[in-house]
Amino acid sequence: MNLSVRELFRVIEINELVRKAQLGDLVAWESLLAQVYPLALRQARAMLRDPDLARDAVQNALLKMHTHLHTLVEIAAFSAWWRRIVTNEVYMILRLKQRDTEGFDLGILQQIGVAVDELVVMRCELARVLQLLPIDQQQVVIDVDLLGVSLLEVAERNQIPIGTVKSRLSRARERLQHHLEVFREGRKEKKKMEYSTVDSKASDLTALFYSYLEETMSGAERARFELDLAKHPEWAKELRQHKDFLTLLHTLTGKMTLTSAEIMEKIQDVTAKITDYEQVVEDTYFERGIPQTLTSHSWFQAPDMYRMESRHPSMGEVIVVVRGVEALSYMEDAKQAVKIKVSEEFKKQMGLDFTDSLKLMAAERNSRPLGTEYVSGRPALHLQFNQQVSGKGDMITHLWMDKDTWMPLVTELYNADHELVQRKVVRELRLNQGLPEELFNLRLPPDIKVQDNTQDILQPIEELTLQEVRERLGEHPYLWEQGEETQAKYQWIKMPGGEGVLLTQYFVPGDPLAKLTLTQGKVAHANLPPQLPPTPVSFEFAGTKVEGSYLELGLKPAKGFLVWNHADRYFTAGGDFDLKELLLIIAKLSSAGTSPIDTI
Repeated sequence: MNLSVRELFRVIEINELVRKAQLGDLVAWESLLAQVYPLALRQARAMLRDPDLARDAVQNALLKMHTHLHTLVEIAAFSAWWRRIVTNEVYMILRLKQRDTEGFDLGILQQIGVAVDELVVMRCELARVLQLLPIDQQQVVIDVDLLGVSLLEVAERNQIPIGTVKSRLSRARERLQHHLEVFREGRKEKKKMEYSTVDSKASDLTALFYSYLEETMSGAERARFELDLAKHPEWAKELRQHKDFLTLLHTLTGKMTLTSAEIMEKIQDVTAKITDYEQVVEDTYFERGIPQTLTSHSWFQAPDMYRMESRHPSMGEVIVVVRGVEALSYMEDAKQAVKIKVSEEFKKQMGLDFTDSLKLMAAERNSRPLGTEYVSGRPALHLQFNQQVSGKGDMITHLWMDKDTWMPLVTELYNADHELVQRKVVRELRLNQGLPEELFNLRLPPDIKVQDNTQDILQPIEELTLQEVRERLGEHPYLWEQGEETQAKYQWIKMPGGEGVLLTQYFVPGDPLAKLTLTQGKVAHANLPPQLPPTPVSFEFAGTKVEGSYLELGLKPAKGFLVWNHADRYFTAGGDFDLKELLLIIAKLSSAGTSPIDTI
């Protein structure tokens, strides 16, 4: 990734501070701390959503960074290194310092001979002991025994042999097992163990036991081990002890093993029993911490009837009803009603069904279940989705699913700077009420004439490559050149009559919401709300003076919206910009077919 001169100097400065701090320079460490602390605190707050716990996590992480800084070989990897330490501290707080007993399997507790109250105390003790492990061992335990990451993935992530992963994991588990046994027996001072003197052969055998128990051996390795096991009956007792310890460890950690596919399977099993639902949702966007909220009221009846009512501050009351493949929208203030047909694939892309919307959310992201919390008195599964951004931190999405119905209750989107940009909260949720079918018949005032566009069916939006964009739009499409500082997503929308329109969304890396949306095509495709009188605008485009119309919408995702046409092609541009900023962008678009553009 190309860095600006300012960013390059900052990287050089941090690398020099790391080098000096590794040599014991306290002034350099304090300067490094001043650089890292605010970023680490934002990261912890975004993940924990609790300022006090976030400060605890960062304090622990900074102590660990100071203790282990000398072990960092690649100074250039410092940023990723400290972020990982903060992440580990957060997960330990999330999983090991909870005192609730939700989710404990009583059958397993009886099997390992531990009472619920004892298990809660032992979980706190495990968190304490984990802090004592060497950082490389701690990291692999958190990955494997807490987050459920495979050994192969851990090896690839850390660029180490899988044998090294197994060795670190085995030694870490030996320490944890010893400390927890001592803790349960209450003889901490009487039983000591010098880990440096542990027989390497015994340690290798322990690693072999764990590989066998967790089925990470190949078929041939497993066959050889079972032959050796038959020859060494004394191994049976030790193997059983390790099995019991793994059961205890994973019960304590609440090992996160649900994949996105497994979560979706559970959701679909439960939602198959839902005949209808009603919900009121508040959708809030944040800009510099200032919220803007839209409220919507929606109803669903199986298998495919929807109704949604919302009020936009500029456009007024909007009602949309979907029955099968037909959708009718009504804008009350504009006295406009439009009927269209949509394909099943297009409905899935719209995310009308919340299982479809969850699939869209999970695309290209890693998901982790973080445990059970309570939202408005409902037990909810807390999921976290992480999407890596090159050169930046992760973009984080938090989702709370009602554990009885598996419906989303709260969704939060954070950017890579760990600032909250959008929150969606279900304020009311009612299921299986026996909603009347009449609810999904939109009765319009007698003076409203419906614009019938059902002669064509809206097809799913097609994803395109840049090469395909140029082939479909001709020699000079008006595009931002995709550079290091912006990312483009190209989509093709088939319009009634067969013509297509290119929709391009431009993202600043690290922001989950599109910064700019540009459309262009050979047919008029802008549907301006008639109740909002547009402002006429004259400006230069592609060396020609054109006349356009501008609408000010005022909400962060689309503050302004500009429409114009040029050389038999129709255009719209909108996003997180006012009119002046949009005109500056359009001026650059005029040469985008022949020269690269820096950034939006």
